Amino acid sequence: MEQPLNLDNSVIYTTLVRYSAAWNYDGSGNWQSGTFLRMLWLLPMLQKMGVNILYLLPVTRNSDLNRKGDLGSPYAIADYFSLDPALHDPLLDGLTDLCLDDELALLIAGCHRLGIRVVHDFIPRVTAMNNELVKQHPDWIYWIRREALPGFAPPEVPGLDPFTECTPERLERLYQAPATASHLAKFSLAPNRLDPELWQRLQAQAEADGSELITLVEEQMGIVPAPAHSDWINDVQPVWTDIAFLRLYLDVHPAARPYLPDHQPPYVLFDTIKCNRFPGDEPNEPLWQWLEDAVAYQMKRYGFDGFRIDIGHTLPPSLLQRLIDRMHDGSAHPLIISEDLFNRNHEQARATGYNIMLGSGWNVMADATHERLFTYLRELADLKIHVFACTETPDTPRITSRPGGKALAQALTLFNGVLPNGIPFINTGLEVNELQPLNCGLADNTDGADIPRAFFNRMQIAWQGNHDMYALLCRIAQLRERFASLLSPRHFVLLAAPAPVLLFGYRRESEHLMLAVNLDPQQAHTVDWAHLCPELSGRTERLLDSRQAESPVITGCPAQLAPLQAVLLWHP
Repeated sequence: MEQPLNLDNSVIYTTLVRYSAAWNYDGSGNWQSGTFLRMLWLLPMLQKMGVNILYLLPVTRNSDLNRKGDLGSPYAIADYFSLDPALHDPLLDGLTDLCLDDELALLIAGCHRLGIRVVHDFIPRVTAMNNELVKQHPDWIYWIRREALPGFAPPEVPGLDPFTECTPERLERLYQAPATASHLAKFSLAPNRLDPELWQRLQAQAEADGSELITLVEEQMGIVPAPAHSDWINDVQPVWTDIAFLRLYLDVHPAARPYLPDHQPPYVLFDTIKCNRFPGDEPNEPLWQWLEDAVAYQMKRYGFDGFRIDIGHTLPPSLLQRLIDRMHDGSAHPLIISEDLFNRNHEQARATGYNIMLGSGWNVMADATHERLFTYLRELADLKIHVFACTETPDTPRITSRPGGKALAQALTLFNGVLPNGIPFINTGLEVNELQPLNCGLADNTDGADIPRAFFNRMQIAWQGNHDMYALLCRIAQLRERFASLLSPRHFVLLAAPAPVLLFGYRRESEHLMLAVNLDPQQAHTVDWAHLCPELSGRTERLLDSRQAESPVITGCPAQLAPLQAVLLWHP
């Protein structure tokens, strides 16, 4: 697949293989994991929805240590050079010439035959606490005293709002916060620095009898890996008890040094996480090289076309560039996705070497008011990079769980289907209006409820449920292909429709393709077409209705838009 992909005409589908393809296959009533083979069976469905980028959440071997839920998080990577054994399909038992690596490679080859590129989640900033590399290099992560583990959390910084970015001007306030000193005191030297002889004995014991090395360290040395946490000050997200930050620098940023006590062990804080803004002077060069090798291996062995770089915007720019360079070594036109959460960083993302960015859509759709959507639309056409056009992501609650439910989900899905510089993003399960989430780390609406989440639990998509959304996504795909040359940012127009109606679309000479959506969940609203867009008052076809995707094309603009109704109109 040597030709670059036209991102204006692309659709992304994200999948957690063990969840997306899970089902009661043998009729026993028991959950059975999705596998690489079973994902092949879903590809015709993806094709009908116009998908040409399949984004795989991590398929690498994950850890059982401090496992969350029934299955453990796919982001607790135990080894970047091997795959999750649960993704092997038992139908292939006995084929001695076919290994698990081959099963993934065959899935990717099948995607390529259908014109679908495959992107994988690459996790360069955090790792499972017992990753293979930690067993050899324990000082490549951070450690705390065992008694500090219960309730471990980053310090609160008084006077700052929740979810505040750590910036240089906030550094003094961060380090002078009362809770920061006690936080720093929780950290310890790594076991190989704390007691080298005991560390070597524990290594030998774990090798000899299969004991968990990290557990031996906790029992005999009284220290544990420090759980990872958000890099945003006063973030309400709980710590991630199953993963630890990789120590990308062997020192800390010079601006932080005056605030540290003598002999401070290596520590994690909001600034040390953000190595892009607060780099040290001593890169952990062997770790950087190891991450480069992991990228090269995954592209060569499996055939990936690129990666989403997990929290890549916090990496040292020089390391990020090295990883991107290795991706270009593996593919002439790699797809490289930034996790940056805000459209405002679009120029920086493009300059860094990304060609797709998560962007702000997830946040805007969590509270889809007329004002927020209008502001969002106004900035899209000028972006220097394509962003996810999404109502939800694997890290957010389902759009169907928000006020407005399925009607909101389908109206906003049609909205996202025709955005300038927006790549429609289908979060696995969206196509059947799935309600249960993969995770709720962003824009949470559960108040922290302990509900099942596919990131951690045995769950399956309600494939036998309502298929209205699937019909809508298929119809959107057909229309995106039909109007591919018109759906360009240079043709984009945004009209000043009175709230709660939004009216935008594309104009080329006399041709108009316009989307109108009523964001009021309760009331219908009359639309003055003659005033807002006189051209639509003439011969106009109503191509698609978010409430009735399979209804035939009819002539004329609707006099009223029903609550949470979106319609796509064409004036030839």
